[in-house]
This record gives sequence, C-alpha cells and structure tokens, in this order.
Amino acid sequence: MTVASKLRNAFLLVVILLTAVWLASLPADAWGLSFWSLRNSLIYYTGILSIGLMSIAVILAARPVQIESLLGGLDKFYRLHKWLGIAAALLAIAHWLLEKAPRWLVQFGWLAPRQRSPRSAAGATGFDFFRDLHGLAAHLGEWGFYLVLVLVALALWKRFPYRYFFMVHRLLAAVYLLLVFHSVVLMGPAYWSAPIGPLLGILMAAGSVAAAISLFSRIGQSRKAVGRIEALTHHQQNAVLDVVIRLDTAWPGHDAGQFAFVDFGGDEGAHPFSITSAWRRDGRLSFHIKGLGDYTRRLPEQLFVGQTVTVEGPYGRFDFKGARHRQIWIGGGMGISPFLAGLQTHADRRPQDHVDLIYTTRVPAEAYIARVRGLAAQAGIRFHLLVEQTDGRLTLERLEAMIPEWKEADIWFSGPAKFGEALRDSMIAKGFDAEHFHQEMFDMR
Repeated sequence: MTVASKLRNAFLLVVILLTAVWLASLPADAWGLSFWSLRNSLIYYTGILSIGLMSIAVILAARPVQIESLLGGLDKFYRLHKWLGIAAALLAIAHWLLEKAPRWLVQFGWLAPRQRSPRSAAGATGFDFFRDLHGLAAHLGEWGFYLVLVLVALALWKRFPYRYFFMVHRLLAAVYLLLVFHSVVLMGPAYWSAPIGPLLGILMAAGSVAAAISLFSRIGQSRKAVGRIEALTHHQQNAVLDVVIRLDTAWPGHDAGQFAFVDFGGDEGAHPFSITSAWRRDGRLSFHIKGLGDYTRRLPEQLFVGQTVTVEGPYGRFDFKGARHRQIWIGGGMGISPFLAGLQTHADRRPQDHVDLIYTTRVPAEAYIARVRGLAAQAGIRFHLLVEQTDGRLTLERLEAMIPEWKEADIWFSGPAKFGEALRDSMIAKGFDAEHFHQEMFDMR
C-alpha cells in the first residue's frame, strides 16, 4: 500500500467513524418526510463533520510526535492535515448553504415557510446555556465561517509569503475556538446526550488545547535547542548554502534522513530543512539550504558565524530502516540532502546493507558533487550521477540498466513529488511492492 493510500484510508476512516456515530445519535424522527426535517438533519451532519475534521487538523498542526509513527512521519500527517482542513472548509460551506439557501427561497416565494411548533413559555425563567447563548453562538459561528474561508484560501495560496503563512495558521487557531463555542451551544442537549456528544467533546477539547498551544507559540517548545552558527559555505554554482550549527543546549539526537525547523531570527520564523549531518554526539548539526525563494536566496547575505539559531526537532521517519538489506537511494536535486546524513551514518556504523545512491541534478556543481562522491566512497556506497541536460531524466529503464536487481531493494526517494510518483507508479506496474517504496513528502503547505 502506498503512502497516499494510507493517508487516504486514514482520512476516510475519520469521516466514516464520525458519520457512523452521528447516525447512531439521530432521534427516531430525524428523517421526516418534509424538506425542513431533512434539511435540519443535514445541517447538524455537515456542522458536526466539519468541526470534527477541523479538530483533528488543529491537533495535527500542533506536531504531536507521539503519533508520528502512525502515519510514517510529520511530513505525512501534514499532508493529512491539509486534506482535513480543506474538507472541513468545504463542509462548512455546505453547512452555511443549508442554513441560508432555504431562507432565500422562502423570501422569493419559491418555498413554503417552515411551520414551527409553538414553544411554551413555562419553565423559561433563569439562565439556560443552550437557549440564552444560541443567538451569540450563531452570530460568532457565521463570522467564524467567513474568516475560515479567507484564511484557508490564503494558506493554500502557494505565492503567499511563508512568514505570513504561519501567522494565518495562528489566526485559524483563534477562529477555531470561536467555532468550538458555536458548535457546543448549537448542538444542543439532544446531541450532547447521544453517542456523538462524548466523541466530539473529546475531539474539540483536544483541538482547543492544540489551538491554545499554537496561540501562545508553544508548538514544539519541548523539542527546541539553541545554538550558534559555526561555519557557512556558499556553493554559488548551484545556490546551496551549507550551515553548520553548534548547539549550546540539549539535543535528543536524530536519525539520518530526519529534518528540523530552523529559526535564524527575524520575522520569518522557523523553516523546515533536512539535517545533512549524522549525529555524533558533538552538538553539531548541518543543513544544506537551496536558494529557491526570496527568503532562502537572501540567507547567504544575512547569516553570519556566531549568530544565534533555534532548532526544533527532529521530525520525520525517512530513516532508511527498511526490511531489505539491499537499498537504492534516489536524490533528485536538493532531495539529496537527507542522503548526506545517511552517507555519514553509514560510514560511521558500516551496516551490512548494500546501498546504491543515485543523484540526479540539473545544476552539476563540481565541488558539491565531489563532496557527495567523497562521502559515498567513505561509506562504501556505489555512487551514480545523472546530469539531466546531458544524461536525461532517470527512468525505470535506466534504473534497471544501472541496477538490474532493483526489485530486491528498498527504494528511498527524496526529490520533486511528481518525479517520485512517476517512478513509483512505473515500478508498481512491473510488480514492485509499494510497501518498499519510501518517499519523503517534504511539503509543509
């Protein structure tokens, strides 16, 4: 089963679970024959499902490493977080339309108004949480819905500056708390006493804690270490900056292939980068940073030796711990980064695994390639270089010619997502077990 299939199954499992528990919570007359009865049930369903999915998305955004292994790493459940957020927003739109559209139809005379049963005034004295806060909760929920649409759209806009991307997520945490209040009040006593009540209560409580952690900038606080830049090397030919950090506070250690969030100070905030050094208990971490966007292109001019840096991590499960002793590592472009730590770890420990490293690049920076080749030689790993301008792209046919026994190996791929997916699909078409294809999803947006 591919990683995408696992994530899809996890998403569907959440939707099915919430739907099943909601169905079990419905009153006997929920599916009345009238339009208004059906509409009422669907309003509750879309609202419950939306806040349920949103709660899980907020929990995942807080980076709970305790469940990281369940989905194969932080990069994987950030993908799930994105799907949940989009689905929650779409369900919120459906919820809003079910509430508003019938009223518009009534105003135009295209639909008969709802016949409401007269409510008795007896027993209406005193404060009633659900009754007296209903209007406020409905009002806040509507404005929260509008804010969610705007903030989700900004978060999904790839050109939206990264530093504002994290600010948007913090605002989403605040809006989520408004929607929790809206949901708690408008669900009413009937649903809170049904099976869906405790389930949704647990999700919203956990989501509220995660939202508070985000609002108070406490995400990953226990996993942060502080250090200083010890060395900087700028490879101008391929626009890669090597940053060596010497940590002054405790670091739990890391496996080759993991990544960390690095904050160099200023307004930009922390960015995720693959760790390119093996952990040798000397307090040093290395990162190779490609100048791809405005922020990373400016780093060679802004960073300096001795500068204070905060590092949060490690995260990820791209750790080369496959079931087979034969491994093929494929690094496309800056996807080579996690393999650099792998080469150093392999050289230190000399495991029995037989490894081939394939490095494909469009920018053949000689000094950089020489370093990768030298690390591979030290580790006893066969190194294959493909320069796309002269050698063409890596295809399965070319891989078969280079490594005929590829079907017996665990494949570890890091690089452009579509490149990896095309390679994986062609392998599966030839009978390769998808369980042995490991792909890093290094996309946090």
